[in-house]
Amino acid sequence: MNPKLKLLRNFILLSIPLVILCALAFALPMSYMTVEYVMWDEEFENSASPYIDAETVIIGDSRAKSSVLPALLHEDTYNIAIGGATPIEMYYATENYIEHNGAPKNAVVIFAPYHFCDIDNWDQTLYFNFLSADEIAEIYAKGIETNDPVIARKGRIGEMVSYRLRLPSKYLAQMYESKFTGRKAENREKFDSIRADLGYCEFGSADGDDGETHEVFHEYFDSSEEVLYYYEKLIDLLSDNEVNVVVAQPPINQASGDVIHKEFVDGYTDYLNNVMNQKRRYNLKMLTEIPVYPNELFGDSIHVNRKGAEVYTKELRDYLESIDFWYRK
Repeated sequence: MNPKLKLLRNFILLSIPLVILCALAFALPMSYMTVEYVMWDEEFENSASPYIDAETVIIGDSRAKSSVLPALLHEDTYNIAIGGATPIEMYYATENYIEHNGAPKNAVVIFAPYHFCDIDNWDQTLYFNFLSADEIAEIYAKGIETNDPVIARKGRIGEMVSYRLRLPSKYLAQMYESKFTGRKAENREKFDSIRADLGYCEFGSADGDDGETHEVFHEYFDSSEEVLYYYEKLIDLLSDNEVNVVVAQPPINQASGDVIHKEFVDGYTDYLNNVMNQKRRYNLKMLTEIPVYPNELFGDSIHVNRKGAEVYTKELRDYLESIDFWYRK
């Protein structure tokens, strides 16, 4: 056989297992991914065709996901927040939601303050392939512009390509651990439970926690330029679509409230007030105070348990009713 043809044949034979593994990784994420993936998949499906035609949506991260019970807040409400997301991911999630389904009438936006400082789950975002290649390219370009140490770190382009192609170097270990399809039933059950709770998801289920949350480790509001850029784009996106918007703050436990740095809180509050002053539109209201709840209302050091979610949702509902949120035009 011609040496070149022999080399080509061997290359093809060696490539077949790689192609099969990539195809399996692409086709069966619910079968091998950890349970965190379920929230992203549920929201991805919601962007294309929502579970309910929600008049009001909750937008944010895991604290928004675990703090607001839509059924207790108001009728026709759905929680489209995603655990681990920052305003970066939620800007695109909301944009896609509006593009496919039209704009909701109302939105409550809730992000943990530390998510304005740390892009701590970017590799997870890439791993789950929640964003399109064009969206990732936009984020990366902004990361280059802002010199973001996470988004635009050395070697990111190769990593992004590896995630996009579902290469075994990124996915094989988890596929092997799950025996390729071993998590399908568990993930499907979680998916159905999130749908049944209208997007709500409990993260910590303990009957209390006195650990300290992420915010206490920041001595000042050392914000990420990239996150602030996308947060303001998110607010603009909602306002441009004439959505009534309330920005609220998720609660922290008493243990954290006792030691959180005043400089951090003041810097965060000043930033939110500046956003409010710059975007004085008829449909934006902002709550800047960070609520402090008893430790027993937390399922872990970061998230309220379901009892805490009930307390928070009722307080949020009372505030929204006090400003006629549901009836504003």
